[in-house]
Parts: sequence; structure tokens; C-alpha cells
Amino acid sequence: MKTIKELRDVLSFRPQEINSSVKFFAEDCTIDFDVYLPTKGRNLQRDYVWTIEQKRELIWSILIGRNIPRMAMINIITEDSGTNGVYQVIDGKQRLSTMIGFYKGEFGLIIDTINYFYKDLPEDYQREIAKFMFPYYIVNDPSNKITEEDKISWFKFINFAGTPQDAKHLRSLS
Repeated sequence: MKTIKELRDVLSFRPQEINSSVKFFAEDCTIDFDVYLPTKGRNLQRDYVWTIEQKRELIWSILIGRNIPRMAMINIITEDSGTNGVYQVIDGKQRLSTMIGFYKGEFGLIIDTINYFYKDLPEDYQREIAKFMFPYYIVNDPSNKITEEDKISWFKFINFAGTPQDAKHLRSLS
């Protein structure tokens, strides 16, 4: 029987758990939602699939204090990536893009039959959304040593349950 340590040695790196505000992601970050895998000829994650209803439910989750699962990202820092680097989204594309999209006014939230965009919400609503600390796992990779296989392994490790991935998409990563 494997030891607990052996069971947990699935990844060749150790992600850290942190939180950052929606405002930080929307205003201060370069985000790679696609994470292209050249040897596979495709992106790590599926396309954008959430409906407007699912997006609005995520915004409501922030406002009412519902749990939102952690995302997973790799921060690639190079000379030309800027001070914050490029955040490659390994898991959480739908969630993070929804939050940024709402913050930037790409869709509204229906409240009492009225469609409110972020900028039109009462200040206390805006404050809750802007300061919401989105939980995520991060791996800082200043030397860009995390391989495609590492990214795929982490993606599969995280996505053992939840909204099923398209079987064809998962097979294409193998």
C-alpha cells in the first residue's frame, strides 16, 4: 500500500492557496484563458460554455456569500510579461471570465425585473463584487519550466468531478 505522501505526489510542483480581488484580475492582470498546448494542437480548457443564467448565478453567489470553488493558475513571469506576469488559467475559465465580464459591463444582473450592469448597481453591491477575494491555487513559474504534461496532469487532477468535460476534449489531452 502506498503511503499518504506517495498518494499525494501527483504533481511535480506545489501550488499555493491565495486570494485576489475581482478588481485585481479585471484591471491589473494579463490572463491567458486558453493555455494553448502546441504538442496537442489545442487549448487545455474547453470553449466558453456558460449560459447567461449561469453567469448571473455566479454574481449572485458573491452577493449572497455562497461558496465558489477555487480556480487554478500558473503565473508565468518573463521579461516582457510585466510585473504581474501572465496568469494561465488551468481551471476556472468560466468563473473568472464571468467575473471580469460582469465587472467590465459585458452583461447585467436582473434585480426586480431590471437589468443592472455593474456600474449601475448600488455602491454596496459594487463594493462587494470589486473586493470579493476570489480563491485560487497558484504556481509561480518564473523560469517557465512547467511542461504541457504538468498542466494536463493538474487539469485532470482537479477535474475529477463537477460539470463533466466533453469526453472528446478529455481524450484529446491524452
